[in-house]
Amino acid sequence: MTRRFRSLAPPAVLILAFTAGSTGCDTEARRQARAEDARRAQVWEDHQRREAEVAPPTPEVLSQVRTAAQTFMDAHHPELLVEDYTFTPLTPNLFLVGASVKDLLHGNRYVSQLTAERLRDVSWGEGEAPRENGQLLWVIDYADARKMAQLAQRHGFGDEVERIRAQDRDGRLQSSWGRRSWLDDYLLWHFLFHRPASYGYHPGGGFTPMPPGYRPQDPGHPIRPEDAQPFQPAAAATGGRSSVFLGGSAWRPPLVSSVPELPGQAFLVGGGGSIAGHAAMGAVSRGGFGAAGHAAGSGG
Repeated sequence: MTRRFRSLAPPAVLILAFTAGSTGCDTEARRQARAEDARRAQVWEDHQRREAEVAPPTPEVLSQVRTAAQTFMDAHHPELLVEDYTFTPLTPNLFLVGASVKDLLHGNRYVSQLTAERLRDVSWGEGEAPRENGQLLWVIDYADARKMAQLAQRHGFGDEVERIRAQDRDGRLQSSWGRRSWLDDYLLWHFLFHRPASYGYHPGGGFTPMPPGYRPQDPGHPIRPEDAQPFQPAAAATGGRSSVFLGGSAWRPPLVSSVPELPGQAFLVGGGGSIAGHAAMGAVSRGGFGAAGHAAGSGG
């Protein structure tokens, strides 16, 4: 059975320590055995890391993000009926969320773009520095070019997106869907760096993987291999593997206290893995969920 990273961090390479006997001498055979054991451990670590890198988000995580996004939309846009959702995993701790909505007042339909960012919560004591308290948050916010640039840098792939953008700085390359937007640069990164497929969700139904290259803002025009080909040099140096996965940082959510600006709405992940409550919009900035009064009972 494939082992999954349950603790949000990839397994560390085993550190093998052997004694050389009471005399302190070490034979060549022992040195070679140690080197071989270390090599096998590294191979196994690389294998597990690669498996986790392409593994789809778990149903539990998808459910957390969907519940948080739905609560966010219900609270801030009661005039909108969400007909479908799509969830695009950029890293295990950062999703693009597309909410296909119908405006009940005007009758028009469009896709509202959101972000979902997972952070480690902190607690604050009087006169003390923030301390990680073992809880996780999902922060839902509106997506725009400025916000996405900040998120990409915080989660370690901003420079890779910038390399994609640099391949067509003048905007002269043509694609099958027409003009490339700021959102397409992140979807191209998702495609070029072999991230797991987006997932669709219809209220009352389950999660369904979407085809490769899916673009939530324009489902009829996915990214095709010929669209991505001019941008391949941006991913060539690492063979299409993002540095955030090569280094292992992708599995460790940032601390709330390390984020200088957190304007969205935070949702607490409860002990059972479901959303346990939420804070007011913007109330968690730098302070953690605890700074908002441990609002786990304020809706959820």
